Order: sequence, then C-alpha cells, then structure tokens
Amino acid sequence: MEKKRIIVAVDGPAGSGKSSVSREAAVALNLKYIDSGAIYRAITWFLIKEYGTVPQGKGFSGDLAGLRISQVFKKDGFCNTYVGDTDVSLEIRNETIAKNIGKVSDDPGVREYVNGLLRSWARDNSIIMDGRDIGTVVFPDADLKVYLDASVDVRAERRYNEYLESGKNVDLNSIKKQIIQRDIEDTSRPFGALKTAEDAVVIDTSLLSKEDVIRTLVDLIAPL
Repeated sequence: MEKKRIIVAVDGPAGSGKSSVSREAAVALNLKYIDSGAIYRAITWFLIKEYGTVPQGKGFSGDLAGLRISQVFKKDGFCNTYVGDTDVSLEIRNETIAKNIGKVSDDPGVREYVNGLLRSWARDNSIIMDGRDIGTVVFPDADLKVYLDASVDVRAERRYNEYLESGKNVDLNSIKKQIIQRDIEDTSRPFGALKTAEDAVVIDTSLLSKEDVIRTLVDLIAPL
C-alpha cells in the first residue's frame, strides 16, 4: 500500500523555536522540512543583485518571471537554498537581507509566487513547513496545524543565547524590543499576517525544553 502523503504546518511568532523543532521532527519521522523563510530571503537576495537595493514601493512580481528557486533536502533536516545554480544558503542570512526582506515578503505578488512554489513542492512529498501563515493561507487543509508560542521574555532570552553561541555580543533588552516590534508587524501585515488557525494545536513552549517540544510534535504527527 502506498504511504499516505501528509502535510504539517507549523506557525508561530519569531523566536518560538518553530524552525529548529520542525527540522528535528522531520528527521525523526522521515519528512522533508521546507524552510519557507529562506525562499523570501532568496528572492530578496536576487532583487538586491538586480537593483543593488530593494526599491521601496515597487511591485516585484514581474521580476520573478523565469526565476528558479529550489531547495535540496538533507538527511540532517536542513536544506540548501539555490537561486538558479547558485547556493545562497549562507548569503541570505546576512543583515542586509534581514533589513530588506520585509519589503519583499509584504508584496502580494511575491507571496502568491512563493505560495505556489511551496504547494508544488508538497505535491509529491510528506512535508513539514514552518512560517507565519502556513496553516492559515498556504495549507489551510493541512493534515496537522501547530501553533508554537512563548512569552516575549523567553523568546528574547533564546535569541540572546543564540547570538552568544555564535560569538556575537548583543544586548538582551534590545533583542526584546525587536521581538515586540516584530510581533506588532507580523500580526498587522496586509498579506500573510501571523494568525492562529482555528483548528491548530497551540503549544506554549515557554516552560518546555527543545526536546520536550520535539517529542510533543513527533507524538502529534506519528499517528497521521
């Protein structure tokens, strides 16, 4: 009997840990993890290469004709992101991309392009994907929708520790302010706003370890 193809949508605010636990769950259950945020980052990278910057107020859908973006999935749960034949996985994580991605991800034409791409990747594979509108917009009929949340203080502490581990000296209070501002922006975006799907399983990770969250996620997915 052919194995059932499943789609798991994981949404939540910045710093809730959705990417790391989704990757680990993918490895445990032999699913393919799709990094939706990397696609928007890759488009931002492409536009900066084209224009030298991301023009404010410009519609970008016309720039995407013929653009080829792909992800190569690896056994460790991570994936490499390509624009054409160029691996941009590392370049799309820099500060320039972070400062410009909002102008790109808010463009309705870009969101339509990315959503179509993500749906096409899910046609032949069992996947787990995280973002802010995966369960509400991209895959409203997903087999499982999960909303990961955590308090602002906990999310700021996690980001702070991530920066320290990577050798960056940062201010915890500044990170907290950034997360609060990001929450305001993400929940009020005109397209793809952060929302909790009505049928989502909500998990508050504030008092849970990463291992606890992964175990909970795996236990939810395994019976599907």
